[in-house]
Amino acid sequence: MSWSKLWFGKHKGKTLPQAIFSDPDWFFWAIEEGVFKDKGKIFKEAQEINWKSKRIRIPQKGPEKLIAEYAIHPPTKKFGDMEILQASRPRHEGSTPTFRSEYIDLSVPRKIAPYDKLGCKQLISNLKYYLFGSKNYRMTKDRCEAFFEDDDNFDL
Repeated sequence: MSWSKLWFGKHKGKTLPQAIFSDPDWFFWAIEEGVFKDKGKIFKEAQEINWKSKRIRIPQKGPEKLIAEYAIHPPTKKFGDMEILQASRPRHEGSTPTFRSEYIDLSVPRKIAPYDKLGCKQLISNLKYYLFGSKNYRMTKDRCEAFFEDDDNFDL
């Protein structure tokens, strides 16, 4: 697929796969605000990225089903962390609220708090660790686009 470059806004010159890996909070804000409407091919690409980014498959290693557990930082009430763990592991007990999902969902920080750049950055870091083996994995333009082009990365 040939991804369109944004010709407007904060991420001008980037494709949407690049923009969401670098700034998911902006992407979901733009979706909510209708920024991509009336933008032709970009609108269709934004719809695809929006759908896929909320249903990222968790790599299953071994016989036990793995899930994502999201934690909310109690003092700030914003996204705190994401951990991939065995579904049979007991739920977290303590002062940190958590919830679980079968998918990695890049919109979680924005669902918890309307503006959470740090939480989004943390989630992307966690995603890179669990999917690519390193929190410092460099998401080049080609890697960002290839990730969203591979339907095996998503539960569609």
